Amino acid sequence: MKNRVNRYAIFAERVHLMNGGPKSFRDSAPTEEAAMKLAEEVVKSKKAEFYLCPQMLDFVVGVYNEFSVKRAGS
Repeated sequence: MKNRVNRYAIFAERVHLMNGGPKSFRDSAPTEEAAMKLAEEVVKSKKAEFYLCPQMLDFVVGVYNEFSVKRAGS
């Protein structure tokens, strides 16, 4: 499989994960630590001015968490 999704998926959108669905998927990472760093990068990107509370979905256990990432100037 060429475009395999890792265990921890990051979702970020103007709406919550449950409302945004697949279009809110940004990227994935193999470990929780890498996913947290990835979420920070996603939220701090220039085109992400509204992505304040990303969600992380663990595909193995089926649990998602919403968290905040501090941005400069906020």
